[in-house]
Amino acid sequence: MMSILVPAVGAASIAAGPALLAATERTTGTVVVTGRLARIALPTAMSLMTAVLCWAGLPRLGATPIWLAWCWACALGCGLALTDLRCRRLPFPLVAALAGGGAVFMLWATVIDGTWFRFGFACIAMVAVLGLALLVQMCAPEHTGGGDTALYAALALYLGWFGWDGLLRGLLVASGLTALVALAVAVSSKSMKSRFPAGPPLLAGALVSILLT
Repeated sequence: MMSILVPAVGAASIAAGPALLAATERTTGTVVVTGRLARIALPTAMSLMTAVLCWAGLPRLGATPIWLAWCWACALGCGLALTDLRCRRLPFPLVAALAGGGAVFMLWATVIDGTWFRFGFACIAMVAVLGLALLVQMCAPEHTGGGDTALYAALALYLGWFGWDGLLRGLLVASGLTALVALAVAVSSKSMKSRFPAGPPLLAGALVSILLT
């Protein structure tokens, strides 16, 4: 499988930057960057970041369908981080693609290895975290949006694959990193009501926790 997956992921990483930029602009209806040089440099940087993250997961996960799920999460994560930083939005189509693609690769791994319990737990974790995040959003709508709620659920799918330890550790790291960013923003702006894009720290915390699980 290594002989097939490695070149496929390499080619996909090269195409990731332009595809993610196009998806960001299509789902938000916003021109993210202008200027010829910027529209070349940004997709190139995104492709490079996607490639680095993908290969970082190979020693941990091996050339398996779960590694492909990791690569998919890294690529969509780069797109979502860019969208949140530039547009302050986490579009539902991109978050749904993050969850849907991961579910497909996890199902592929499950069919091959018979890990139905892990797949089932991951799906249940996603639904449960979605419910909790919706409750938090209802109680504090000024601090969290629908995109953040959906992103929590999508990340729970990936974290849940690694069981209770992976799920709890991942949510703790992601939420803790986001809280630290929120604190830094509040201190720098001297306002506890300052808004900031929560997507990047949530994604970074979840991905780092997977590598450490």
